[in-house]
Amino acid sequence: MDPRHIAARVSRNTAPRPRGRATAPYGLVRLAEAPVPAAVLHDGYDTHDLPRSHDRTVPGTNTGWIELTLTTLTPAFVGRTGEGEGPSRSFRLPDGDRLLPAIPGTSLRGLVRNTLRMLTGGETGPVDTPMLFFRAPVREGGADASARSRRVRARQHEHYRRRRSGTRTAQGFLYHSPREERWYVVEVPATPFGRERGRALKLPFRVLRESLATWDFGVDHFPDPPRDGTYVPTTHASHGRLQYRRVYAVHRSGRDGVAAVAPTEEEARAHLERGRGDGEVVPALIVLTGVAAERRRNAYLFPLPPDRRRGRRPVPDALIEMFESAAQITDYQRAAFPDTLGTEEGDPERPPVAGGRGGGLPRRGLEPVWFDVDPSDRVVSFGRSGGYRIAVGDENPIRRAVPEAVLRPGDEDPDRAGRTVDVCRAMFGDVDVFAGEAGALKGRVSFGNAVADDVAADLTDPDRPDGTVLRVRLLSPRRGCFANYLVQGPNADEGERPDIVTWSHEGDVRLGGYKIYLHRHRPVTGPFPYDARSLRELGIEIPPPGGGGPGRTHRDIVPLRDGLVLRSRITFTNLTDAELGALIRALLLDNPVDGGDPNDPEHAHKIGMGRSLGMGSVHLRPELYLVDRGARAADLSLRPDAGVVHADERRVRELLDAFSAALVAHRLPGEPSPERWREVDQAVDLCLATRWRRRLPWEETAVMSSGEFAEYPVLPPLTERFRRAGLSPER
Repeated sequence: MDPRHIAARVSRNTAPRPRGRATAPYGLVRLAEAPVPAAVLHDGYDTHDLPRSHDRTVPGTNTGWIELTLTTLTPAFVGRTGEGEGPSRSFRLPDGDRLLPAIPGTSLRGLVRNTLRMLTGGETGPVDTPMLFFRAPVREGGADASARSRRVRARQHEHYRRRRSGTRTAQGFLYHSPREERWYVVEVPATPFGRERGRALKLPFRVLRESLATWDFGVDHFPDPPRDGTYVPTTHASHGRLQYRRVYAVHRSGRDGVAAVAPTEEEARAHLERGRGDGEVVPALIVLTGVAAERRRNAYLFPLPPDRRRGRRPVPDALIEMFESAAQITDYQRAAFPDTLGTEEGDPERPPVAGGRGGGLPRRGLEPVWFDVDPSDRVVSFGRSGGYRIAVGDENPIRRAVPEAVLRPGDEDPDRAGRTVDVCRAMFGDVDVFAGEAGALKGRVSFGNAVADDVAADLTDPDRPDGTVLRVRLLSPRRGCFANYLVQGPNADEGERPDIVTWSHEGDVRLGGYKIYLHRHRPVTGPFPYDARSLRELGIEIPPPGGGGPGRTHRDIVPLRDGLVLRSRITFTNLTDAELGALIRALLLDNPVDGGDPNDPEHAHKIGMGRSLGMGSVHLRPELYLVDRGARAADLSLRPDAGVVHADERRVRELLDAFSAALVAHRLPGEPSPERWREVDQAVDLCLATRWRRRLPWEETAVMSSGEFAEYPVLPPLTERFRRAGLSPER
């Protein structure tokens, strides 16, 4: 590490970060209004014909290969499947009796393609499982909530109520009819308690405790739910035994509310007879929901319908599919609605959903739900609590947030084929590059595996020479962070009354850009790359030998060490000068033509898993070899290097300039000088995000705590983040 770089970091602005300004291990590369068309790089060639030219030589184009040297700057981990129990080691390839550390060619291809996609404004699809649903927020925060937090919650509450206006909310039971293969919902029936049809009953905790003291429910006591946000009814020692419990509610004539709940009908009627004898007994289910506010003092009773087929309403399959999607199912849902939770004897038949167990809807029995019906009496949404999540709009919000030309069509979109071919699709191929049945296209660039010849490649420390196991936390996006992906108005990160744009805004919502992970690294003394502070702040543990397993939220891995050198070969066919220049630029970034210092470069890529934890920073050094197919075929010497030219720096610069000039001419007004490529918005952001030597300070790339997220902070653009850190966005 150059001492000048350390000194520069020490001297940066250390003023406290404002409460409304977020930190994150990622940034956003701005979107363009449309991708760079492939034709821009096909000067003089037919874009319909050139990408299909695998079987012939196209005069004036380039064919050859790139010898790629990859150096790990931080520990790196590329997962693999089928390992079974125990810590996971990074990907290996068999070589005789050896297992050589490797990075799959598919991973390299994805890395380079994504880099070029960001640089040329290529198509983008769903954005990191965006929160397409939002839950009714509490209008007022707790006693400790800031004015900023209360303001944001009030706006979200307003959006939520506006979204549900014009509908009628009811309570009832969702169920699946196997004979009809359809889903239905039926309202809870009217009861003698003075409630109309479709209205569940409130069961005060006081009445529930008195009932538990009167009859044997198998539950000794019923404490108040905890108020710290950890409450899950089904996992609570006492409450879990009452969730969906069938009981018999006692109503006494002339009195409001539930007088008692008994475990059997006989005991309920006997209790009624011990009074004046006037009243009714109603079979119902106890329903406990999460603590939405500190003032909750009741559970719910859902009266059971005598005939679930009477008055039922069909529920569209699309709602069921959306409800069980990855965007809707959360860890809370999985814990609160386990596979064993049912309303009848036997298996409720909750299938795995969104890649895991728990959270699914029962295919057998009833599920208590809240649901909305529109003026035409159609079911338009449902959930398992009063403030359930609803879709933020009638259509995919991504369509509002991404320019139409940049949004990748869905698989069933009739306009999927035949759209303008962008740079990435022309070079790397796609299933529908051209319209018609033969629309699939093989790419003209192929990537081999990057392999190291050093079998001693695992991360080690003096106490663990055979490999250091790291227990890493599996991070997932938090609800509060999705505003970070959207373009915010001025001063949204300041003040106590900001109008923070979220997916719920029905007006102009714009995605901030392509998500890209930043480099996170604290230089330490000694061979092991983590000190105690780094491990603590990254949430990484080194488990003791013989200790317990990692649990659901963690994973044990043995990454590749930093300083490891791997080599790969990239082959290409019939690329124009501008296309080959684009490929080389995606590899070099803004490093010198020779790649620069592989151990401390100006720019570097990120690959593999654990990128938010600082893993996967790698330097790429390409060496270009061009093949003259005609000269190679005419050479009768059978020399392996016949017709092969090792491109010098001058030739590489010519290729880079060809791409840069085409990019500038398409994106910027004025003279299309190659040197101006760094002025293109996407190039500005990409070069900042990939900085290794002059990267953002460690603190500015930290993952925020739940308390920090509660302030609804906003993530500034990359240019502003670097400027505020005392790092000029200029090269």
